[in-house]
Amino acid sequence: MEKALQAAHDVEVGDEYFEDKNYNAALERYQGAVVEKPGDAAIHVRLGRVFEKLSQAPKAIEQYKSAQQMAESGKWSDEAAAAIRRLQQR
Repeated sequence: MEKALQAAHDVEVGDEYFEDKNYNAALERYQGAVVEKPGDAAIHVRLGRVFEKLSQAPKAIEQYKSAQQMAESGKWSDEAAAAIRRLQQR
């Protein structure tokens, strides 16, 4: 339970950093969150987004693919699939 709370806190703070365009700080928080909850597709999508903003497409694709495998279907999987297509067309 404690790990889940820490992950949620890291995601919340990471989202604030991301919104403020402080992508390196967001990355640090999301990486902390994924350590606590490695099977959370939403965190992997967030990591993909931040890697995109940091112009690290291969790492972004890797995170999106992880999210796709975990989510299988639904919001996170759909976003991950669209992002992979977009990044592979560049």
